[in-house]
Amino acid sequence: MTTILKHLPVGQRIGIAFSGGLDTSAALLWMRQKGAVPYAYTANLGQPDEEDYDAIPRRAMEYGAENARLIDCRKQLVAEGIAAIQCGAFHNTTGGLTYFNTTPLGRAVTGTMLVAAMKEDGVNIWGDGSTYKGNDIERFYRYGLLTNAELQIYKPWLDTDFIDELGGRH
Repeated sequence: MTTILKHLPVGQRIGIAFSGGLDTSAALLWMRQKGAVPYAYTANLGQPDEEDYDAIPRRAMEYGAENARLIDCRKQLVAEGIAAIQCGAFHNTTGGLTYFNTTPLGRAVTGTMLVAAMKEDGVNIWGDGSTYKGNDIERFYRYGLLTNAELQIYKPWLDTDFIDELGGRH
């Protein structure tokens, strides 16, 4: 079985980590228009900049999701955060300042919990809006495999057909 899919798996269910932003909205709509069956999964990590988490799955449905779910990840993020603080795993220094880096923990919680929800729905292909510019592609891929060893990966922003049609990101 090919783990990394280079082209859209037409007619198949694809779970997309859906933030409601431009990248995931464009990817979800494009996948639906090209014949895939997208399922949207939104992680509620308790970010203070999101006013209405319940609206995000509704937006996914408007963009063509077959189904959209909001997954409450807050308790798991707190548990992982406390464990990291207890073992001193959080302190990073950059520019002379020490800070707590919660992004890696957020990605681990998001990756494992969304893939678990996908598995419940019979979805075994993971997609998200991460681009070639960051390390989220690797983080989501590796954490997803911890939850579902049969997981296949499809990244719209790495699909040449998607890029050719939408122009990519600059």
